[in-house]
Amino acid sequence: GWIAHDGFHFTWHENRYACTLPALFFSSMTLVFFESGMAMDHWSHHRFANTEDDPDLRLLRHHRSFAKRFFAQRNRANLHYFRRALDLALGRPLPAELQKIKQYAPHAGVVVRLGVANTGSQCELSNKFGCPPGEAVDLIAAAFKLGLVVEGLSFHVGSQCTNFENFVQALNAAAAVMKEARERGHELKILDIGGGFPAPYNKHVRPFGELARVINAEISRLFTKDIQILAEPGRFLVATAATSVARVIGKAVRDGKRCYYIDDSVYHTFSGIIFDHCQYPLRAFKSGKKEVCAVFGQTCDGLDCLSQSELLPELAIEDLVYAEKIGAYGSASATYFNGFPPAQIVHVNQ
Repeated sequence: GWIAHDGFHFTWHENRYACTLPALFFSSMTLVFFESGMAMDHWSHHRFANTEDDPDLRLLRHHRSFAKRFFAQRNRANLHYFRRALDLALGRPLPAELQKIKQYAPHAGVVVRLGVANTGSQCELSNKFGCPPGEAVDLIAAAFKLGLVVEGLSFHVGSQCTNFENFVQALNAAAAVMKEARERGHELKILDIGGGFPAPYNKHVRPFGELARVINAEISRLFTKDIQILAEPGRFLVATAATSVARVIGKAVRDGKRCYYIDDSVYHTFSGIIFDHCQYPLRAFKSGKKEVCAVFGQTCDGLDCLSQSELLPELAIEDLVYAEKIGAYGSASATYFNGFPPAQIVHVNQ
């Protein structure tokens, strides 16, 4: 059969398309026509993986410049599709990360990280890491072609994930990628589900047991028993393992609100307020009627505010305050800003 579109004729036979101006043949290609012109939306490009001697592919490479001009002129609105399809067919350079692994760790097992939903998580991670699931199998195939061995997949739903649906969606995406990889001849045996397990900072955080039941049910449903499941619990293990104790070194009343200054700061143990988007409620060792107070750190920076609405009794200079569940990340990102060293760490074994 044939299709005429804007003066360009295409013939079709046995899953082949040919453009008569010039004679370019596109093997295993799907053409999609948009109202504003023609665009190539999808290439079964894995069939090109071992077709260096394919005459159609050599001809397409030969007419590279014409093809780019032709498709760009026919439909600039869908130029993304043209570039993507041409890159895949004309020998797009391998991703830089694969080239680095091949150069520096050619015998290492490779795990492909998927970009998954981080909705509702305290710290977003997929905005920086992970490939779209729809491109993962292409990346896996490219890695194998380069001589690397891809052993599995990984993902991370975001740190302090309280939206358990993120895990459900990520597990389903990973299962789909593994299925497609298997169909294309690549068996994967590892799934790293990352971290994100929520620490019990407050009563609103759903219990870990509830999340574990959700994850276990999805793993049992989606994966065979020979798949190795890995996890990376970090915050969940250590958040509750540390308590910060600080001393009141100054006090004032500003705009009618009592303010306290302590010998720690957001540049030190409380750095998680800035870098981890986490709040650590302060408590006093002494009792008394509580009122809303502001608490500032010891540095010169106006940003160094631990809280503008802490409920504390009236405190005196040298009184102590404490913050629980501060074991995750706080000391890791502490600095020597303003010449103040990080807080001393005291290990208590009980």
